[in-house]
Amino acid sequence: MPITDHKKIALLIDAENTSHKYIELIFDELGAYGFATYKRVYGNNNALSGRKDEIFKYAMTPVLQFNYTSGKNASDSALIIDAMDILYTGNVDGFCLVTSDSDFTKLAIRLREAGKFVMGMGEQKTPEPLVRACEEFKYLDVLSKEDVQDEDVSVKDEADDELKARIAMILSTVFQGSEWVRLADLGNALPKYIPGFSVKSYGCSKLKQLMMKFGDRFEMHEMGEPLTDLYVRDKQ
Repeated sequence: MPITDHKKIALLIDAENTSHKYIELIFDELGAYGFATYKRVYGNNNALSGRKDEIFKYAMTPVLQFNYTSGKNASDSALIIDAMDILYTGNVDGFCLVTSDSDFTKLAIRLREAGKFVMGMGEQKTPEPLVRACEEFKYLDVLSKEDVQDEDVSVKDEADDELKARIAMILSTVFQGSEWVRLADLGNALPKYIPGFSVKSYGCSKLKQLMMKFGDRFEMHEMGEPLTDLYVRDKQ
């Protein structure tokens, strides 16, 4: 999704499965895609207690739920019901589901079947089916770097080489027949084909910086008249 597309997004947060420490990061990431017209956070009393300040700061609507039956999560059901109600109103362009719970996989699939953009946010423990069900997925613990420890240089080099190979594959398969690909278009494609992708995971703040870091494999060039865009290609 192009950054210039300012979408109306329903932000639905599973408080029982998402730490309050990520709240600022969630809104920062969402801001690159649009603005939240719905801001709801779901949970039982334990999950919502202590969130008063952030609820007020971000003008969120808390949805308190009690588990009527042991072993059944009423908050999950409430979030799913609200998502479907919002879908049928037709007032949003997309949804942001903040959870690491695989129980929301079917919801993500259903919302995408309805033609809506679906972004997921959660931790790296999120099951693969939910990650794949979303058009884009952000790993909050990676982005926050609070749980990321320094790695051995050889491990970093191996990760870099793997990413280079995946970017090269995307350039050749997604943009078939194009020697040069607009950097912005590549940036939109990467999260779709590499779940959880973030340039921050590779010590960069922007994709341009990452591609410059990978200058041994990729080449960038400004093209276009009268306005120029930055383009990239695989040297190999």
